[in-house]
Amino acid sequence: MRRLSLSVMMLIIMTMMALVAPVSAQDQSIVDIAVGNEDFSTLVAAIQNADPAVLETLSGEGPFTVFAPTNDAFNNLLASLEMSAEDLLAQTDLLTTVLLYHVVDGAVLAEDVIGLDGQSAPTLLEGASIGIEVVDGGVVLNGIVNVIQTDIIASNGVIHVIDEVLLPQSVLDSLGAMDSMEEDDMMMAEDYVNIRVAHFSPDTPAVDIYVNGEAAITELSYPNVTDFVTLPAGTYELAVAPAGTSIEDAAIGPAEFDLPADAYITVAAVGSLEAGTLTVSVIVEDFSELAADTAHVVVVHAIEGAPAVDVLAGGQAIVSDLAFPGTFVTASGAPNDGAFELDVPSGSYDLSVVASPDNSVQILDLSGTVLEAGSYYLVAAVGTPDAPEVALTVIDAMTAADLSAALEDGGMMMEDDSMDSMDMGTIVDIASADENFSTLVSAVVAADLAETLSGEGPFTVFAPTNDAFDAAFAALGITAEDLLADTDTLTNILLYHVVSGEVLAADVVGLTSATTVQGSDITISVVDGNVFLNDTVQVIMTDIIASNGVIHVIDGVLLPPAEE
Repeated sequence: MRRLSLSVMMLIIMTMMALVAPVSAQDQSIVDIAVGNEDFSTLVAAIQNADPAVLETLSGEGPFTVFAPTNDAFNNLLASLEMSAEDLLAQTDLLTTVLLYHVVDGAVLAEDVIGLDGQSAPTLLEGASIGIEVVDGGVVLNGIVNVIQTDIIASNGVIHVIDEVLLPQSVLDSLGAMDSMEEDDMMMAEDYVNIRVAHFSPDTPAVDIYVNGEAAITELSYPNVTDFVTLPAGTYELAVAPAGTSIEDAAIGPAEFDLPADAYITVAAVGSLEAGTLTVSVIVEDFSELAADTAHVVVVHAIEGAPAVDVLAGGQAIVSDLAFPGTFVTASGAPNDGAFELDVPSGSYDLSVVASPDNSVQILDLSGTVLEAGSYYLVAAVGTPDAPEVALTVIDAMTAADLSAALEDGGMMMEDDSMDSMDMGTIVDIASADENFSTLVSAVVAADLAETLSGEGPFTVFAPTNDAFDAAFAALGITAEDLLADTDTLTNILLYHVVSGEVLAADVVGLTSATTVQGSDITISVVDGNVFLNDTVQVIMTDIIASNGVIHVIDGVLLPPAEE
C-alpha cells in the first residue's frame, strides 16, 4: 500500500471535518451567502423583486432562520402553477408574502429544529406558522417539504436548504388550491394499481385484451406474462378475444373488474377455449420488501383437469392442496384455490409438483431450482395433465422497488391508453436481471452477441448457470478471462446454445436432436422424466418466456463438436 504524504493526510482530515461541521460564513449575511450560491439565484431574484423591506430585513442584524428553497424547488412551484419565472417575479405582494413565510425570528440550528418535532414555528409573516415533523431522521415542513441541508451559518443567522417552496394558507386560498397540493401527494399512494396479464390457456391461440372497449394488448400468446403497468385504481371493463378479431368475438367478457388501490394484480386467462371453459383467474400478489437472503414465490395451478397438487422441497411439502381455480372448496373457503404465495430462504431447491394427497404421482420435476435473494417469482404450472410445463416470471428487487414507487407517484403509467409496453423483456434483458447468469451475460457481451439475442427472433436459448461455467472452466483448466479473450471460440460455443424458433419444453421432450444457430446438432434424451442434452447436460428449469423467445436453464456448458 502506498504511503500518503503528510499534506495529503491533512487535506483528507480537513475534508472530513468540513463534512461533519456546520457550514460557516460568519462574515457574510444571509443575503450575501445566497447571492454567492448559484443554486439560490431564483431566491435572490425573488428577494430583489419583493418589497424592499424583505432585502433590508435579511441583510440586517437579525438573527434569523431562513428556510431557503433551491432553484429546483422554485421550478417545481412554477410548473405546478403553470407560471413563468417572469410572471412570479412581477407579483411583488405575492413574493413578499411567500418570502416572509420562509423566515423565523432567531437562529434555530438543526438540533433545535429537531427538538420542535410535532410543533410549529411562527414566521415573520404575521399569523402564519410552519409545521415541523421528524420523519425517519429527516425534518419535514408542513408535511411535504424536506430539509435537505442544515446549519449554513451567516453573520446574522442560519440557513437551512429545502426542496420545495413553502406556501402559506393565504396564498393557497388565493390561488384556489385549498390544500389540494398536499392532498394530492397524500392520495397518490392510494390511487394506483399495478396490473399484468398472463395467457395460461394451452389450446387458446394468441389473444387481444380489451380495456374499456379498446384493444390494449395485442397478440399475447401462450404462456406469456406481460410486464406490470400502473393504472388509476377503479373499475375496468375487460374482454379477451382471439387476436385480430374484435371485442364482439370475445371469449371472455366484456366483464367489469374492480382493481383496488395499492395492489399488485395478475389477471390470468385459464381453462380451455375448445371446451368452453376459458375464464379469468385474478391473482393478488405481495411485493413488500423482503428480509435478507429471502425470495418470494407465488405458485399458480393453471392446469385444467389436473388434481390438486402439493409442492415438495426436498420431499417436504411447502404448498399443500393447491387446486385449479374454482375447484377447491372447503368449509372454511378456498385458501389454495388457484394460487399460493410464500417467502423462502434463497438458495437451490429440488422441487417437485405431485398429486395430493398421497404424493405418489409426480406431475413436474423442478430439481435444481435456484431462488435468488430479493427476487419475486411467479411459478405457474401450465399445459395439460398429459403435458404439464412451467411458466416462470422473475422480478428482481430493483424492479419491485420501481413498482412500489409507481404506486406512490403514478409512474410507469400507460401512455395514450395503450398497454403495448407490457411485453416481456428480451432474452438478454431477463438474463441480465438474474445474477445467476452473470457469466453468461459477460460472455454474450464479449462475443458481441447482445444485439443479436435482443433482436426479433424468436430464439430458444439453453442457458448455463454461473456454476455450470465454473465447472467447465475447472474441467478445461482455463479461466473465465481466457475464454472471454478468445472471441472466436466464445462465439462458436454461445451459438451452440441457441436454436432458431421458440421451442417450449413440451416440444423439446418430443425431439431427439435440434440444430443450433452454430450449425451443429444437440442431441436430446429423456431419462426418468428429465431432459438431457448431449447425454450429460441436464435441463434444470424450462420455459422462461421472453419477448423474443424462450430460455431453458442447464447445469453444464455445451461444447460443439469442433471444441470437444
